[in-house]
Amino acid sequence: MQKRPYERSWKLLIGIPDGSLIDFETTGLDPRCDEIVTFGYIEGSALKIIQRERGVEADFLKIIGRDLKRLPQPFYAYKAGFERDFIKTKFGLNARFVDLMEPWREKAAEKKIKWPKLGELISEPEEYFGGEVIRGKDVPELWRKYLRTKNFKHLQPIIRHNQIDLLRELVLLIHYSLATASQDL
Repeated sequence: MQKRPYERSWKLLIGIPDGSLIDFETTGLDPRCDEIVTFGYIEGSALKIIQRERGVEADFLKIIGRDLKRLPQPFYAYKAGFERDFIKTKFGLNARFVDLMEPWREKAAEKKIKWPKLGELISEPEEYFGGEVIRGKDVPELWRKYLRTKNFKHLQPIIRHNQIDLLRELVLLIHYSLATASQDL
């Protein structure tokens, strides 16, 4: 019998009327050989994070696959191609996506500057207060430490990172919806 992964939900004061905002934390960028360790999403006004706690990815994929199949589309994500590739490769799903980076990509192209990272558009509270900031690139090492020690303290920063990214992407979704409604950033 497979152990259920760690799950946590929060009720938000605002929500998404159509579609779902999704975010994966993975062991790398290639869905053919890298693994999903965390799946977070906002559906309506509920934010939910599902954290893998076992080394076997297949069991985790079955669990989050059920959520992916029932979540309303389109899926919103920052740099949506990343989530799209993992969903297509791991689940064989052709989901509809809206890339929240698109308006910023266009603005960067107009100004001839590099595309912004999520943290460059909206910083994390920890940055202001001088606390530790976990980036996506830190997730693989934290995951390896967890697998070696089984100490949940190595998963907590991954969960917090996923939660903060979802909230920052929600702000971008609001901005995106206002921009597309007025066709002006």
